[in-house]
Amino acid sequence: MPSPIQPLGNLAVPPASRALLDSAVPVQQGTGFQDLLLNSLQQSIDAQRMSENAIESSLTGKDITQVEVLSAVKKADMSLRMMLQIRNKLLEAYNEIKQMQM
Repeated sequence: MPSPIQPLGNLAVPPASRALLDSAVPVQQGTGFQDLLLNSLQQSIDAQRMSENAIESSLTGKDITQVEVLSAVKKADMSLRMMLQIRNKLLEAYNEIKQMQM
C-alpha cells in the first residue's frame, strides 16, 4: 500500500512554486517541523531587513536602482504573506484537532 504522505519531489508543482522551493535553504534529513518553521521565519525576517536596507540605501543616495528596491520590498511582502498563511493553516488545524471528540 503506498504511503498517504508523499515527498514533495513526487508532486506536480507549478514552475513558479518550484523556483521558490529550489531557492529555499536546503533542509537536512531528519530536521523537524519546528526547525523548518523557524528557518522559514528567519528567512522572512532576513528578507524584511534586506528590504529596509534597500529603502535606506535608496533614500541616502547610494548606488541602488528603484527596481532593486521594489524587488526587495516585494520579496519581503511575499515572504510575510506566506508566513501569515502558514500561521492561519496551523491555527485552523489546531482548532480542528481541539474540537475533535474522543
